[in-house]
Amino acid sequence: MSTARPVDALVAEIGSTTTVVSAFDGIAEGSSAPPQLLGQGFAPTSVAAGDVGIGMEAAQASLEAAVGPLDPAVTLATSSAAGGLRMTVHGLTQKMTAMAAREAALGAGGVVELTTSGRLRESELEAIERAMPGLILLAGGVEGGDTEVVLFNAAQLARLKVRPIVVYAGNSAVSGEARAILEAEGFGVRVTSNVYPAVDELDIVPARHVIHDAFEEHIIHAPGMERIAEFVNGGILPTPGAVLIAAELLADALGDLVVIDVGGATTDVHSVTDGSPEMAAIATDPQPHAKRTVEGDLGTYVSAAHVAELIPEAERPDPLPPAVPSTAGETAAAVLLAGTAARVGVERHAGQLAHLYTPKGRQTVARGRDLTACRLLVGTGGALTRLPGGEEMLASVRASTAGGERLLPPADARVALDRDYVLAACGALSTRFPADAVVALMRASLGV
Repeated sequence: MSTARPVDALVAEIGSTTTVVSAFDGIAEGSSAPPQLLGQGFAPTSVAAGDVGIGMEAAQASLEAAVGPLDPAVTLATSSAAGGLRMTVHGLTQKMTAMAAREAALGAGGVVELTTSGRLRESELEAIERAMPGLILLAGGVEGGDTEVVLFNAAQLARLKVRPIVVYAGNSAVSGEARAILEAEGFGVRVTSNVYPAVDELDIVPARHVIHDAFEEHIIHAPGMERIAEFVNGGILPTPGAVLIAAELLADALGDLVVIDVGGATTDVHSVTDGSPEMAAIATDPQPHAKRTVEGDLGTYVSAAHVAELIPEAERPDPLPPAVPSTAGETAAAVLLAGTAARVGVERHAGQLAHLYTPKGRQTVARGRDLTACRLLVGTGGALTRLPGGEEMLASVRASTAGGERLLPPADARVALDRDYVLAACGALSTRFPADAVVALMRASLGV
């Protein structure tokens, strides 16, 4: 009878189609062994069957068939299954508090179904109910500023037929009143710091942490996800939120960077940077240090038809490839789609220079995200790491040597692939294990 091998951690990444269970050792505090990925097991995700545990058990069995029985000290999970972290976001003004709240939601790994500004209308309440969010993020008013709109919106949300968790991240002067209004109608409420405490000032990191905690509470009750709590003893994160945490750790070690994840349905772009001093001097809007955008129309399978429309007609793949390409022609088509999705996703993530004409003459300003200080581009996810030519796809998103007005990574930025497919798992590991060990795992995967 074989004895299970003690290991530091197992991490399950539960995707919309595939569940991956990864085993790690040498990452505990004071470990004498080097940090290492012991192996991975894969299985179809089984939420649709009404029990996510089927897929997790199958993936773990696949892992142990390769490396032997394991006895983990900690089990963790990330999930984008069951609709992911479905959220709606509500603020006072579109370009200030609503923008800040949306940045917090996306940075936490949210799938933002609806963003509103100003007083909530009946049609918007109906849209919230149709979206069936797991979480609602309510913001509004700088510190010492408006209180009427956020309290009105709290009262409007209290009328909803659905009862998602509400995270309050608005003017702290009325946080207690807003909480009381919602709790009186049966809502669970979490209060955090104001995401927009002053004009041109963002404070979204505390909200990200509260959203992660609320997600863990929500996901274990989502249909088909109930057994996730049986596997996990150390926490559950939204997968995109875990990737952003990993990107922040990498940036601390390696400098400003961009992480790109091209999937079958969406393309996520994460960047960790404060931009260049030159662009900061002419910037027009505040940006978070760590930012995530998600493009719901850029993917290699579900969104393939839309991506194909972005390719010149003479080069456009026909027919479109299946979810898992098996022939040379299907693989070439998938590479073309993935490269296009990566390039367009980064272009949308990046800001650009704009020219204003004033009484003093033409002035140049920088709008949006400045990626010009990002000297490392990281590719993760199935398309960039499993298809051939991933590094070339990453290289295509850099600025051309001829320059341009979009604030893209420089032409000489390095490229690296997450060949071990561990970034999301490492984001989860960082919540329980030393950062230097987790960074060592990522650097080994990237070869940097």
